[in-house]
Amino acid sequence: MQASEYCLSIYGALATPRIHEVEILKSVSPEIQEMISTDDDMGGVYLKQYYPIVVVPQEQIVGIPKKILLSAFAYARSVFFDLAKLDEWTKEQARKVSCTSLVLILVGSENLTAINARKRLLINNCNSATLAEEYRLTNILLSSRLSHHNKSPMLWNYHQYIVSLRVRRAHSDIADRDRVRFIEDLCKLELQTVFASAKHHFMNYYAWDNARWIFQTLYSPLLYSPSARYYSTVYIRKFLENIVSKVKKWCQAHASDSSAWSYFQWILFFYVDNSFRESSADLPTSRKLDNSLLLQCVTDTIKFATTISLPHESVWCFLRRIISDSRYISERRKSAYIELISSYLKSRKNDRYPVGESYSKDISVLEEQSRTLSEYRDKEICIIEGSINWISVVRHLKG
Repeated sequence: MQASEYCLSIYGALATPRIHEVEILKSVSPEIQEMISTDDDMGGVYLKQYYPIVVVPQEQIVGIPKKILLSAFAYARSVFFDLAKLDEWTKEQARKVSCTSLVLILVGSENLTAINARKRLLINNCNSATLAEEYRLTNILLSSRLSHHNKSPMLWNYHQYIVSLRVRRAHSDIADRDRVRFIEDLCKLELQTVFASAKHHFMNYYAWDNARWIFQTLYSPLLYSPSARYYSTVYIRKFLENIVSKVKKWCQAHASDSSAWSYFQWILFFYVDNSFRESSADLPTSRKLDNSLLLQCVTDTIKFATTISLPHESVWCFLRRIISDSRYISERRKSAYIELISSYLKSRKNDRYPVGESYSKDISVLEEQSRTLSEYRDKEICIIEGSINWISVVRHLKG
């Protein structure tokens, strides 16, 4: 099999429906090779069609042998850069650019030339089917167990470019009253991609920043547009509450991920700032903040921090920052939370970390930051970096 055919097989395998993940295989076991050569229930047409690329639709995964990928890369690089010099591409040349650029991106996630070539393809042939396919391909790359792709700023920026094109095209094709639902469905898909990417790469700042972008750039402006008049305040709140619940559950399952907890804080504030519309018929005219969900999440997180994730500094950092923000938490509520934390910590003197001084240190740091951050709440920089609770960090490292 020639290297040019490898490129076509890789592209075809990733374009297979129901595929959500790709892996680079160091080798292919004899069992897999035998399965590829047969037509049994485990393999089916997909495994044989893209041989030697391993496609398992039941597992929604594609496996590319490293040797095959490097062979395809050598061919793709020479062909791609010859075609990239041309001002215009024929249909056949555009197909080659699409296949070869994908191989180059698989090998190196920061290949800006290959990414720009794919942007050029989208501009020349920007239809719903092409955008949907490209959106799915970037989702596969960003949510797979690849070494660098999950944290590639270029790939995430390209992904946002595709999302923007889809939204722009959808707004011209769909009815005014359906735009909010379209963006909400897109937000859910993006959050799934972020969860998958953050699961494979710890503290994935770029993934969580993409989650901020989708809500702040696309969803938030829509709430103050004429399209929002078709939806009640209750409907908007229910959607945002569902998002907050999913993020909260993910954070508690990954207590050490500080990027996730930072996003949890952001989405809570976003909920409070965008769930106060007075009526579904008019744009909001008054600002009545409803922070009941935020307060409940803080209470639940305090229980979680003091019973399950005591050594995790990321959870305590979340609590210090959110409790210290006077825009959302009153002074009376701050004192109540600090007393609650104090009572929980004192009740756990017989815990597996039976050091009383460390518990009192947690409380004192929290009280200090509550006072300090309230004075600087309008500043964008977080003062808390200068007084991190190192005792909790040491306990976490030892644990």
